Amino acid sequence: MKKLPFVDRNVIFVFLVPFVFLVSIDLIMGDYELFTLINLGINNFVLDVVCVYVSPVLFFTFYLFTLVTLYVTHRSSHLACGVISLATGLVSYGIGSLIKLLVQRPRPFNVLQHVRVIGPWETGSFSFPSITTMLAFGFALPILFLYEKRHFGTVLSILSFFIGFSVIYAGFHFPGDVAAGIIFSFCIASCTSKMKGTITNFLGRKQT
Repeated sequence: MKKLPFVDRNVIFVFLVPFVFLVSIDLIMGDYELFTLINLGINNFVLDVVCVYVSPVLFFTFYLFTLVTLYVTHRSSHLACGVISLATGLVSYGIGSLIKLLVQRPRPFNVLQHVRVIGPWETGSFSFPSITTMLAFGFALPILFLYEKRHFGTVLSILSFFIGFSVIYAGFHFPGDVAAGIIFSFCIASCTSKMKGTITNFLGRKQT
């Protein structure tokens, strides 16, 4: 019997431990209080630049590098990993957008009096879940689950957490929005990753 992605030791330490830490701190402090601490309590110019501009550029640059690395091997299993990653990211973004319309949770700046809003992040009306976070984890998690060169998935997962932190810091999402986005993407990626064998076989036939 094949192991499920979430029982892999690397996944536990790279993904589940930080996620549980985020949820625990959010439950202990409260969603509004943790948001205020991140958005107002630790703000400085360096974090402004890093969270708003560096984090998305760094993530997508490394993600494109990962896709190219998968492609140039010309191995059907690696190509399948890239296909699943792209599909999971887009599906996560789409499902997150539908959930957002159903839940209709207001943005932090529509609920709280003192909120710093910085940068060109998403400015739609609703906050839950963070579809930016879902997109990042949707791209990253299949790489973490499926690609045997574990450092690629590890780096992408760390950068995805930083994307989640950045949308809180920039004033667009509550921590609960980010946590929900992470778990939604995890569930989606756990399902799509099971298609690797089928896609690998299909691509293998195409290459012959």
